[in-house]
Amino acid sequence: MSKLKPKGKPDKIVINRLAAVLKEEGISNKALAAELGYEETTISKWATNSIQPSLSTFLRIALTLDRELKDFFILTKDIIEVDKKRYLKVLAEVAEKGKRTGKNKK
Repeated sequence: MSKLKPKGKPDKIVINRLAAVLKEEGISNKALAAELGYEETTISKWATNSIQPSLSTFLRIALTLDRELKDFFILTKDIIEVDKKRYLKVLAEVAEKGKRTGKNKK
């Protein structure tokens, strides 16, 4: 299995490396939250991959921490084939939930 899959959560996938970058930089969730103007719980959800910040927010974080944007994301080449299928399935479900189809307009 891929080293990118959190233990005990078979359907959860890892997309970002925010927790690892914060650890490397010696910065707490609380400190980043204060710097960016977010709640500490929001930073925690990002760091645990429960939710994902927008790309523009990742860019703000990268600029704030003086890091490359790519540092915040997993390497897709490190995902083994079996896990790629699972990632694609989960990401398709996430995209479907967020899709705006206009069907609800009246």
